Amino acid sequence: VMGTRHMVVAGHYLAAEAGFAILEAGGNAVDAGVAAGIALCVLQSDLVNFAGVAPIILYLADRQEVLTISGLGTWPEKATVELFEREHGGHIPVGLLRTVVPAAPDAWIQALKKFGTMTFGEVAEAAIRFASDGFPMHPLMADLIAGNEEAYRRWPANAEIYLPNGKPPQVGEKFIQSDLAS
Repeated sequence: VMGTRHMVVAGHYLAAEAGFAILEAGGNAVDAGVAAGIALCVLQSDLVNFAGVAPIILYLADRQEVLTISGLGTWPEKATVELFEREHGGHIPVGLLRTVVPAAPDAWIQALKKFGTMTFGEVAEAAIRFASDGFPMHPLMADLIAGNEEAYRRWPANAEIYLPNGKPPQVGEKFIQSDLAS
């Protein structure tokens, strides 16, 4: 792939398009990166989660400096090793106790405040549109959902999202995530 002005690469072509649109609108690389990251939380929500993590590495060419924004969640204070040993035989059980405090939104907001030129709302616009209007289900996501159908059925809220009409979505079907858009 070659370009003459700018380029964005992401794990899904629509996420790359979201970042590219930000650059075309006058945003900078941080704005575009955040837009692409948020879009991936919609377009690959089976792998990337808005309530998850988003470690960020930035190279500031004018200062020749590499900076990082952790973007990694922490365990809740009461989720101690002793708790898992005492109540779960040393294992981390399926469900809420498996999750960390979400860090991605904080990392994106920090990056935008310190190095961006656009607002969170501006860079989230494409992701919100992908969630509310839907996008064509792609093969990777369709395969992962079908392969984990039983796990999605375990939680009614997940089944409602990932098993529309009670079954895994097929490649090419429009996939809508209305609650995420809200």
